Amino acid sequence: MHKILVFNPSFIGDSILTTPLVNALSKIYPGAKIYFCVRPESAGLFKCLENVQEVITFDKRGDYKGLTGLWKFACKLRGYNFDMIVTAHKSFRSLLTLKLSGCKNIIGFKQSSLSFLLDKKSDRNMKLHEVERNLSLLSNIWDEFTLEKAKNLGNNPAVCEDMEYKQKVSTFLNTLKKDNRRIIGIAPASVWETKRWPVENYATIIEKMYFKGVYSLVISGPKEYWVIEELKEECCVPFLDFAGKTSLTELASIIGNLDLLICNDSAPMHMAAALETPLVALFGPTTQSLGFFPYGSGQSEVVEIKDLYCRPCALHGGRRCPEKHFRCMRDIKPENVMVVAEELLT
Repeated sequence: MHKILVFNPSFIGDSILTTPLVNALSKIYPGAKIYFCVRPESAGLFKCLENVQEVITFDKRGDYKGLTGLWKFACKLRGYNFDMIVTAHKSFRSLLTLKLSGCKNIIGFKQSSLSFLLDKKSDRNMKLHEVERNLSLLSNIWDEFTLEKAKNLGNNPAVCEDMEYKQKVSTFLNTLKKDNRRIIGIAPASVWETKRWPVENYATIIEKMYFKGVYSLVISGPKEYWVIEELKEECCVPFLDFAGKTSLTELASIIGNLDLLICNDSAPMHMAAALETPLVALFGPTTQSLGFFPYGSGQSEVVEIKDLYCRPCALHGGRRCPEKHFRCMRDIKPENVMVVAEELLT
């Protein structure tokens, strides 16, 4: 086995949760070169990984848009002459593209669209964590497969940090940590509206922490900066605003320097878990049972309203609460989050 492609050009968090599969494949096939296909915006997070020969980007809304783009990308993959493609992505477009690449050994989930195009199929067990579901793709290609063995090979998710930026951030934050002060991260944004804990609640957390001698550092992507503008209006104490000002690898460097991250079910959550930064994750429309909760060796706690009749309402959340009450997030009280956060800070 000379060249293997791991294919998952999905949301940033989904690609992060695929890195244990990359690790496991590199150990099962120690002489092989492992390539990793992700979306362009997340590519930097994986370029430094030890087991990744090359990160290939698939921009289905840009250069590879439409049927013409699909064929163009398939031809690009054909040029690599992959011996095996392992895909965690299940869409019609993905399977057709991979089949057109000419690879004769494509492994994926039997629940995929066009699954008849796959050469070997594994069951996507929804009772498992997403990391474990991805590792189960090894069941048809590794004779010694057991889930526990695969987890040991795959280890935990991983991301790249900007090491030069990390040193600068570390120096800066250490100057603020005099007199034993702590720095927590606040990530209040999400691309899905229903995944956002109300911004006034985040403001309350920032204020309560400030008066306890804990500084808050706020992060988000540039497209979500309007959430931070709302936070500024709600908050009556200062906070460090790093939102929309960093690349993903710089963001990882910040998260890796925090004493704690409080966030929604979002990409920063998975980055914090990969970096073993303690975190409090707020789950509303999604639930831990969907398999996307924090995965790793670090400390993490999920705060949610359990047994709410309408949860989960969608795999990724949605634009609006279908029940129009948004209780899954509104019923999570700042005082409850504070209790959990303070326990992790001690």
